[in-house]
Amino acid sequence: KSEIMKGKRGLIMGVANDHSIAWGIAKTLHEHGAELAFTYMGESILRRLEPLASSLGSELMVECDVSSEDKVKEAFKILGKEWPEIDFIVHAVAYSDKEELKGRYLDTSLENFLKTMHVSCYSFTSVMREASKLMTDGGTAITLTYLGAQRVMPNYNVMGVAKAALETSTKYLAADL
Repeated sequence: KSEIMKGKRGLIMGVANDHSIAWGIAKTLHEHGAELAFTYMGESILRRLEPLASSLGSELMVECDVSSEDKVKEAFKILGKEWPEIDFIVHAVAYSDKEELKGRYLDTSLENFLKTMHVSCYSFTSVMREASKLMTDGGTAITLTYLGAQRVMPNYNVMGVAKAALETSTKYLAADL
């Protein structure tokens, strides 16, 4: 067991259950000594998250709906009261209407396009705006993408567009920060 992350604190966003990629990342960070906090959206996610977070020694769970700027700000305000500084953030948050992913991209509704882009892409920007205030000594941020950002993949549709936008957004955030 490595302790390369000992003394480091970070926020994990996007654990829905024990099969989530974010959960695998969280377990690995914990195994290397990191102290973790988690966000969740809604009571059903919280019920699944609580035993997982507890298994890693974390009791710090903050509700965060990334589709609301006010709720993102509030989540980081709460986190900042517990941890005035963080070292890293894992943004593993995405959403699109599953029914629209089954069809053609051409048939994506404007409503689903906007929500998908907001949650799956723009939320990383709003999260980093707030997280950077707690990264007073620098820090690390990761988000997740998929091959569907580079080429057309069956049943990925608007998510591919959102992930391509996320990849470019990440470059601009890296330049800014």
